[in-house]
Amino acid sequence: MHRAQRVFLAVNAAPFAVGVVLSCTAELAAAPVYGRLTLGLLWGVLQLGVFAGSVWWYENQATHVCDPLEQSLMSEAPGASPADESRR
Repeated sequence: MHRAQRVFLAVNAAPFAVGVVLSCTAELAAAPVYGRLTLGLLWGVLQLGVFAGSVWWYENQATHVCDPLEQSLMSEAPGASPADESRR
């Protein structure tokens, strides 16, 4: 699980750092890319997409890799459905 946390942090830290640099240099962020689309706006949309994708990936990793205590609690739960059992 710690590997997933490190990957999540690394994947989101790099675009965040570039976003901070772009916010410090207004001329660079205002550079036109296509029509009225600027580099700053394009980077913000891409950063949002990377964040949403990494959250989805991290959530998948977190549901597939459970700690043993959580697995034992889930298996002893009185209302555990068969769908919950198929996830393991």
